[in-house]
Amino acid sequence: MNYRSILIATAQILGLFVSAFIHPIGQLLALFTPVPLILIYVRKGRNEGLTTLAAASLIMAALGGWQAAAILSLSFGLMAVGISEGMRRNLKPEQTSLLGGLLPVAIVSAIVIFYLARSGKNPLTEIDAYLRDSLVAAAKTYTTMGLTEMAATVSAIPDTYIYYLARLMPGILIATSVMQAACCFGIARALLLRKAVSNQALGQSSLSAWHAPDSWVWGLIAALALVVAPQETAMLAGWNLAILFGVVYLAQGSAIMDHYLRKANIKAFFRGLILSLLLALPSLVFVIALGIVDIWADVRKVRVQATTTP
Repeated sequence: MNYRSILIATAQILGLFVSAFIHPIGQLLALFTPVPLILIYVRKGRNEGLTTLAAASLIMAALGGWQAAAILSLSFGLMAVGISEGMRRNLKPEQTSLLGGLLPVAIVSAIVIFYLARSGKNPLTEIDAYLRDSLVAAAKTYTTMGLTEMAATVSAIPDTYIYYLARLMPGILIATSVMQAACCFGIARALLLRKAVSNQALGQSSLSAWHAPDSWVWGLIAALALVVAPQETAMLAGWNLAILFGVVYLAQGSAIMDHYLRKANIKAFFRGLILSLLLALPSLVFVIALGIVDIWADVRKVRVQATTTP
């Protein structure tokens, strides 16, 4: 094993993870904690990748306790393992992102559900209580900062909002995790390509040429059909699915925007800045709609190219 590489990657992982507790900007940087582990896992192999994860988890347990180590290994660590295995097995980008995003959600959810079942607690009741406590804590924080109007706004959030937010949490968690995995996959792939790593998966097209499998539109149609169902259970299931497919077609719309920004010869940094602004504004609804329309319009002609390429 290359212990120098393991040491460097371990330090990078810990640095990104700890940054979330230091500064608000660090919370954004911490989302990319899986990237160093993905790099060493793909470059050096499974053994060194898992050794790096174990080393980072043990150090974090010594410094911050077993809870912090569990968060590091079960969330960021499992995400990195899923993405790395997808890249090593030459899976498609969407498959790799799904594997990386769903693996930690599935494992952590199974552990939490098992714990709640053993203690006789209802998961939905616990989520409701957690959301209410979070709002109370947020209101106290805003009051301490002198933002009384913001504190009043948070305190005035109705119970109905909390009720539906708790029941939409599965879709929100999965969508957030898959989005994070897709971003980490894209960053790691770009860095690996710079080092000319020998891996067929790295030779796939960039974001500008990506599109979701066309058959996925049936999932979106099913979600929209459930949303208008009279039964609340079916309606909530539809909204959870709609959140997931909304993320899918947000990514496809972003790929179209990236395609035209590249054609305009805009540098990578400014492309990322423009896309970030578009997704941070109400214009993200337009981006999602663009991704859905592209299923039939094929505005980049990527499907035509795929069928004509021998």
